[in-house]
Amino acid sequence: METNELQISRNIKSCREKRGKTQDDIANIMEITKQTYLKIENNPMNYSINKLNDVANAIGCNIDEFFLKSSFTES
Repeated sequence: METNELQISRNIKSCREKRGKTQDDIANIMEITKQTYLKIENNPMNYSINKLNDVANAIGCNIDEFFLKSSFTES
């Protein structure tokens, strides 16, 4: 079963929140505006795998976590 964009977006947010980071924190780490980060988090399928890997690195997680079913990312 493929993971849809909404699930990926939720997983990105979940990974970020689990690590106690805000959208502002990630935007600052990536040296982008918060608005740009919001676009990435809310519409991840519009961005390259390299950009999503940059997000994962900024969050401090493995990019694989973005593509797991919600039952694997919830704790």
